[in-house]
Amino acid sequence: MSQLKPYININPAFATNNLDNGQAGFYQIEPNNSNLATRLSYSNIGITGEIRLNNTGNINVFQGYTGNTWVNFNALTGQQGIPGQDFTNAVNFINATDSVDNSNTISRAGIFSTTYANVAMSISNVIIRGIESGNYDVNSNLSIETAILSQNSNTITITNQPLPYNWDFTSSGGYNTQQYLKNTSGDSPFYGWGETSKWTVKTGYNVVKGQAVQITNDGSNLVIIPITYTSLTGISPFTTPFNMLGIALETVSGGGNCLVCSKGITTVLCSSNITADFISSSSVSTVGIAGIVSKDAGIFCNTTPAPLVNYIRAGYFMESGGSVASNGNYALFYVDIKVQEG
Repeated sequence: MSQLKPYININPAFATNNLDNGQAGFYQIEPNNSNLATRLSYSNIGITGEIRLNNTGNINVFQGYTGNTWVNFNALTGQQGIPGQDFTNAVNFINATDSVDNSNTISRAGIFSTTYANVAMSISNVIIRGIESGNYDVNSNLSIETAILSQNSNTITITNQPLPYNWDFTSSGGYNTQQYLKNTSGDSPFYGWGETSKWTVKTGYNVVKGQAVQITNDGSNLVIIPITYTSLTGISPFTTPFNMLGIALETVSGGGNCLVCSKGITTVLCSSNITADFISSSSVSTVGIAGIVSKDAGIFCNTTPAPLVNYIRAGYFMESGGSVASNGNYALFYVDIKVQEG
């Protein structure tokens, strides 16, 4: 019923000692090799449990004998059953309509409104939130869109529109309190409630937050430095410029970048380092008292009625008290720069 071949070559195919007689049996590459192969051929003996390769028909098929009949090992293709659910018919993606409530403002939005799809149902709707532009009220009679939306087959493009911004200093949100608007010495950067810009500090200079800074050049580049001087005599906007960009919001060394508030509310560093043209006061009697740039780029409160020299009025104090403008103190200030002629 079987035979053991003494030597089998791997190649060519069907190689049994280079001569393949197509005989069924056990084969191995060489004696004592554990790599064995069993080969079946056609048989009609019909022993229960017998396995054969039936190659008498158009298609070769392995069969087993049950004792009564030969059964194909190959699965027979039966009649086509009823089609199962197609995904496109089971799940329906829907863009949310304008009727969906969008009155609530949230910090993070989700695209999918539906959390799961139940394909066991006849149809499961997957709701996808739409994207739309909000409106900004410039005046009571003018409302404009905050963004323009466009789309193609692959992308949605959101183009933000430039909008005027209104700072909210109303009492309803507590935004008009000194505690909310003013910085402490440890804050960095300082707040800039208004117009701010970023500049590079000139190499060799250091800028301290709360100081007045001016624009100068460094070769072909525009940079900033603290405003310092020893005397105001001879200062002229026509021959000896005395410009001021704004108040530094950060402490930065030369070569670094610094935020500057050029108009609006911020915190200034007060100084008593002044020339003999002024009389400084640590006391600020009321909000709106002018603040002047000192010799070391700080801000001081002046009590001299009318100085006879040109100077920089950096703006005015936005708090009052007996020590608001004392040397080294930080004061809430409105930056509104003017070069005053004495």
